[in-house]
Amino acid sequence: MSMRSRSISTSIFFGVVIGLLAMILAPVFVPLQYAAEARILVTPRAIPGVDPYTSSKAAERIAQNLAQIVGTSEFFNRVISVSLGVDATYFAGDELLRRELWQKTVEASVVYNTGILRVAAYHPDKQQAVNIATAVTYVLTQSGNDFAVNAADFRLIDRAIAAKLPARPHFAAIGLGGFLAGTGASLLYLRSRKRSI
Repeated sequence: MSMRSRSISTSIFFGVVIGLLAMILAPVFVPLQYAAEARILVTPRAIPGVDPYTSSKAAERIAQNLAQIVGTSEFFNRVISVSLGVDATYFAGDELLRRELWQKTVEASVVYNTGILRVAAYHPDKQQAVNIATAVTYVLTQSGNDFAVNAADFRLIDRAIAAKLPARPHFAAIGLGGFLAGTGASLLYLRSRKRSI
């Protein structure tokens, strides 16, 4: 085996080792979190003379606005007030910390070219993730028009269900990052050592 192929093999070996170590140690620094997802269909109220394409775009726009609203303090307060099993003590702390944690806990996005709003909640406790996602969808279906620019109807089309495996941290991404970092560092080390000889 040539010196070059041996150094590449060594670098790959160290990359694999560091990648595995990163995956094993990740839960120590980042707590495991489960995800619960639900989906809501947003339908604009019928306006005479408005064609279906414009109506579809209006639904998408309303859903996009709501996706931004979900992460706000006002929306958080509504979710906590509905008392659907959400543990409010998890969000204890001052307003800034509570807002940051809420924005990390809840994500909302729009399915492209539709009025479907996807809501995801993340929590170390699987049932709490479900409770949070359920409370978010409840607030949206009951009082979505308080936040919508145009009047619309909101219908729950997929209730909140938790994933079987933790969603965070993303072990594959951590492992790949560790592998690349380990391989790169090993190659740099071997190159600098070769120059010093």
